[in-house]
Amino acid sequence: MQEGGCGCCGTTAAISAERSSGAISAVKARLLAGAKQLGIADSDLAGLAEVYDGGDCAAVQARMAQLVTARLTASGARLVELIEQAARLQASRPEEVAQVQGRIVELGGTVGQLQAAVARLSGSAAHGLCGQDCACVTAASAVTAPRVPAGRMALSAGAAAGGGADIVCTLDGGTDAMRDRITEWQAVIGRSTGRVPANGGVTLAFDHDSGVAVELARLAAAEFACCSFFTFTLTIGPMGMQFTVSAPDEARDVVTAVFGTATTRSGEN
Repeated sequence: MQEGGCGCCGTTAAISAERSSGAISAVKARLLAGAKQLGIADSDLAGLAEVYDGGDCAAVQARMAQLVTARLTASGARLVELIEQAARLQASRPEEVAQVQGRIVELGGTVGQLQAAVARLSGSAAHGLCGQDCACVTAASAVTAPRVPAGRMALSAGAAAGGGADIVCTLDGGTDAMRDRITEWQAVIGRSTGRVPANGGVTLAFDHDSGVAVELARLAAAEFACCSFFTFTLTIGPMGMQFTVSAPDEARDVVTAVFGTATTRSGEN
């Protein structure tokens, strides 16, 4: 008999420790991969890893929430800047608007992902070490309908976290739905015969066309469902159809970015 006890017990303990270490490493790797997916900078990832090594999930969740919220704030501000840029381009270089609108759509998807992550990270933290199912590890996989700020007023903390500001667009379907909606609007707007300034927006003129009237009504109803700060008015008279789009001052750039300038462009009557 060997002195000092059974050798197999020590072997079992070593295997158990190795498996535990492997599981911890996998959780840490998933945590950092999710944070990177959310756009957290490499320098901040290193600090997050150090917090994780401390073994306190609550501290990890608090730090990650801080980093994601900061990124959400910056992304929301950049989104508003792009909307303003698209509005300016409508007057000077309308041929470049579509490219900026594409960037708005992509960033809108990022904002939605960050909003979902912030919401998940606002929940209760696990006790002790982070696990595979804790909010820190699963934040990047959270899903929500984006609440896209339509003006600087909507950049408050409440709007960023899905709160109660009204000057936001909420669109189910994410970036694909946003891209499809813009494409549909551009198709029908391209059939307008002219445009004039309106109180708070722009009025587009169209020839009599029942198909266009139906499409304008359909798109207006869909748009109002997600962006309730818009007001749409369709008037049909002897001289044709008039479609007016208006919004509060805080969201005036959204009208211009999507529907064009409130002045007659070259080639329009």
